[in-house]
Amino acid sequence: MGKHIIFSVILNVLIIASLIIGIYGFKMGNYFIPILCAAAFGLTVFYKFKHIKVVRGEMQIKASEKMRERAKKKK
Repeated sequence: MGKHIIFSVILNVLIIASLIIGIYGFKMGNYFIPILCAAAFGLTVFYKFKHIKVVRGEMQIKASEKMRERAKKKK
């Protein structure tokens, strides 16, 4: 679970950094940096959603295993 937390934090930092760098690049009058940051933002959001699906699936598996263990204890 620790690796998921670290990966999620890294993705969040990349999202925030790409927004901030893109805004400053646009204010400086450069258009290449905002386009590059927009691409980085899009890819990071894509991987963030993919990571959320993986974590959700693992949590469902753990929950179903706990339910099976509780059912066995009751019998």
